Amino acid sequence: MLKPEFFAINTLEATHESPINDEIILKEVKAILLSDEVNKDYKLLLKSGFREFEKSLQDWNYENGLLLYIGKIYIPHSMDNTL
Repeated sequence: MLKPEFFAINTLEATHESPINDEIILKEVKAILLSDEVNKDYKLLLKSGFREFEKSLQDWNYENGLLLYIGKIYIPHSMDNTL
């Protein structure tokens, strides 16, 4: 791992407060995932166990109730476009 002195920008202090509540956003994402078609299709493919899809699904996984693609949170489309 690189040492902090190799970076031009220092990170914010741990006391930094964000005006955005991440917990609320994550709860909304999890709620919308329940009815999201991509999420449903992914779960169906996982259950089916078809080996031909194994390579194309390796970039997707679940973590803490969230669907991730290459380590980034998948944000589903919401009908009211709040996300």
